[in-house]
Amino acid sequence: MGQSVVNLREAEYQAVMTELETMHENQLQTIRAVIEQIKEMVTSKDVFSTIETSANIGNLLCKIDFNVVGLLEQAFQDSEAGVANMIETTMITDSISC
Repeated sequence: MGQSVVNLREAEYQAVMTELETMHENQLQTIRAVIEQIKEMVTSKDVFSTIETSANIGNLLCKIDFNVVGLLEQAFQDSEAGVANMIETTMITDSISC
C-alpha cells in the first residue's frame, strides 16, 4: 500500500470545518446582537429618540440586516463549501497510492 501524501485524518478535517462554522456563526450572532442593541437604543424614549432619526436608523439597520448580513452569511457558506471541497480533494489525493 502506498504512503499517505498529506497524512491528515478525517477527524482533523472535521475539526477544521467545525471551527470555521463556529467562528462564522459567532460573527453573525455578534453582528445581529449589535443591530438589536442599536434598534433598542433608537426606539427607547429614555436613551435616544427623535421620530425622524429613529425611523431612518431603523430603516438603515433593516437594510444592513437583510443586505449586508445576508451577503456575509452567503460568503461564509461559500467559504465553508470551499474548505469542504479542499478537504475532500486532499483526502482523495491522500488515498492515492503511487
